[in-house]
Amino acid sequence: MFSPLIYLFALVILVYGDQTSESSIQSINNPDIEIKNCTFGELCIGAINSSSVHFYSIEYSFDPTMAIRVITNMTYKIEQESPLLIVVRQIRGVISWTLPYTFSNGMIYSSASRILCLQNEINRTHPHMSRVFIEISTSNVDLIDYSLQLENITEFLLETGVSQQFSVSPTMPFYYKFTFPPDIEHVFIDVRSPDQLCTIVSVQSFDCPVYDISEIGTRQGHYQTMASIASFNVYASEFPKRNTFILVFLVQPTDADCLNDQEQTLIQPAGVIDVQRQKNAIVTLHPPANYNFLYIAIFTTIGLFLMIYFVAFTIMCKNPDIYDQLGPDQLRKIFKNECLLANRNFHFLALLEDIIEREIAERQSRQRGYQTFAEEEIVESTAENEIEQSGGAIAVIDASDVGFVTVSDLCLKNYDYSKQKFRIYPQTMLTVAIFYSLPVIQLVLQYQLTIDQSGNEDICYFNFLCIRQFAMLTAFNSVFSNIGYCALGLLFLIIVYRRDMAYARFLSKYPAIGRDFGIPQHFGLFYAMGIGLFMEGVMSACYHICPSKQNFQFDTSFMFIIAVLNIIKIYQTRHPDINPHSAGSFSFLAAIIFITVIGVYYDGQWFWISYATIHILTCLAFTGKIYYMGRLKVTFRVHIHLYRLVKENGIFSRPRYLNRMMILIPTNCLNIAFALYGAIIQPESFPNHLLFVFLGNLAIYLLYYILMKIIHREVFTRFSILFLLSATLSWASSLYFFYQQVKSYEVQPAISRMRNRPCIILNTYDVHDVWHILSSFSLFFSFLTLLTLDDGIRKRKRKDLAAF
Repeated sequence: MFSPLIYLFALVILVYGDQTSESSIQSINNPDIEIKNCTFGELCIGAINSSSVHFYSIEYSFDPTMAIRVITNMTYKIEQESPLLIVVRQIRGVISWTLPYTFSNGMIYSSASRILCLQNEINRTHPHMSRVFIEISTSNVDLIDYSLQLENITEFLLETGVSQQFSVSPTMPFYYKFTFPPDIEHVFIDVRSPDQLCTIVSVQSFDCPVYDISEIGTRQGHYQTMASIASFNVYASEFPKRNTFILVFLVQPTDADCLNDQEQTLIQPAGVIDVQRQKNAIVTLHPPANYNFLYIAIFTTIGLFLMIYFVAFTIMCKNPDIYDQLGPDQLRKIFKNECLLANRNFHFLALLEDIIEREIAERQSRQRGYQTFAEEEIVESTAENEIEQSGGAIAVIDASDVGFVTVSDLCLKNYDYSKQKFRIYPQTMLTVAIFYSLPVIQLVLQYQLTIDQSGNEDICYFNFLCIRQFAMLTAFNSVFSNIGYCALGLLFLIIVYRRDMAYARFLSKYPAIGRDFGIPQHFGLFYAMGIGLFMEGVMSACYHICPSKQNFQFDTSFMFIIAVLNIIKIYQTRHPDINPHSAGSFSFLAAIIFITVIGVYYDGQWFWISYATIHILTCLAFTGKIYYMGRLKVTFRVHIHLYRLVKENGIFSRPRYLNRMMILIPTNCLNIAFALYGAIIQPESFPNHLLFVFLGNLAIYLLYYILMKIIHREVFTRFSILFLLSATLSWASSLYFFYQQVKSYEVQPAISRMRNRPCIILNTYDVHDVWHILSSFSLFFSFLTLLTLDDGIRKRKRKDLAAF
């Protein structure tokens, strides 16, 4: 009985629903236009749905020194289907937005405001009465309450030296206008905030529309992300059209772009509404830094290194090289002392004649020597080469059982052969430098062009509080401060060449003395070190064109090479016959740089554990090779060879080489500490950690070498002492400045800028630039220390010099 009634009820609802739906669609397509009254400064309230469109015509007094802000609010309801659309029409332009304003991550705001663009006014330079038209509409069927208000922004213009305080939020952007005076070509913008809400700050040309609301639109002109500090150098030449720019601020809905712990969870539309993210900040435009200071700094720096060259050449001209001073008079003293110490009763002249005869024979032998280096490699036969060719089961080299080893025992190879072997180092270094630097220079120059074209100043990690632009380089001061490496690298090459030529003349005059006295001098590694110092300046300059995580290896690659070459040089001084070949050394360095690149991008826990394991195993392998003085060959079966050597000499027996044991135990402890520190603490910069590993090993080896010279009562010359003290003082001062960080690529750019510091010298150089200059002197004096460290024993017999 109820069935007909149910069908009738359903029919009525269907017919009524169709009529309602049709009327709703009709109201959306043909809404009524309602003219609303509102005056400037008045809070105008209304309610609207899809049946009408509210239209406001508001008159206001335009003043070029002020700006007009339109503020809109609505009552947001979760069940609301359609937003409000606000369209603001000026005489020459239109802007629009929706309420609620929704960001891409789902955050919702029920209020929004915009500043009207002054360029849309008819007369932009004189006060006049103007009018703005505002249209509010929606597709929502239910009524939505809203409010509208126009207000003046009186502090709209920026002036140099005058600070302005303001507030900004994700939907309430703010911007200032600045016009360059005729006498100012550029200004420095400094923005500070007590909080760390992520904000985008952009410098845009004074045109319409102003990109001040969209998450993408704010990235116009020059822009930076800001946590608590932002700074720009702005030049009038960038805005030739009107000589005016606007400075735009907009808080991001989240801090993912600024903080290291990026927010990964998407906020749902119904989750968070009207989050309070208001940022308070102060902006100051400083007058341009006196660029005369930049030129003064350039010429002062050049003058400093020219003075170093003048002093160096003066000393070299007034003081002949020590090997040029080893003439007949020096030889007579040497031979007389030798006779007195040996208590020999024959005449001194007879001994001198014997030595001269030996020298003549040596010269004749040298004339019949090897013609080319290729022939040397074929003719030269050593125990090491024989073992390599034999391919025996145990790849070790036989050695005597004598525990005390002298330099004479370890320089049995022909001098010319060893000389040519070490000459390959600078050739390889020069080849590596050329092929490594050319693509690097191209890449960093492209980085500079990208900055200029895109305006994204988050690409490069500058010290924005101390950047001095010159020519096309944004941070010219940081690039130019590397000139010390290049200048002192060239000077060191000149000094090494002078010593090389003097030693060659000495050997040609007194070959027998050169064979029996002093340390055999090989200069190939010194040449390679000089080239490395020069290239460190080039590569560090390239890195500072655009410092970033991607190109940090440019700054450290040659530091690794320099550290390894120094270690090899110290070892080669007393072990000329068992030194690594150039190919093996640079292959090792290539592996180190490859590991460094991996550590930059993949520095998780697994990487640090793997690195620590490889580090410790590598140290054990090199420990065996150094302790057994070349008897252990580093191959894939090194662990078997090491075990057999230890077993052969007795596992619990007294150490045969106490000198080596003294250095190897603390060195291994240091390296194990480095490895465990990396695996446990996991420093933020793996390249820096690895560089300190090499520098630490170099420092302890050099200290050991000096201590052993003191123990064996070897003499130091005044120049070697002077260079050692200079190196120590310069390293201490330069490391002080090194640890005063002004930026870090390991954090987000906004956080890195919080570490920026002002210039400290001549309003041009910051603490890192001072590190560049001081560290170049540190390396230079360290190299001279190694070059002159054994000058005091040139008159001692080689068989009396201990190999340590």
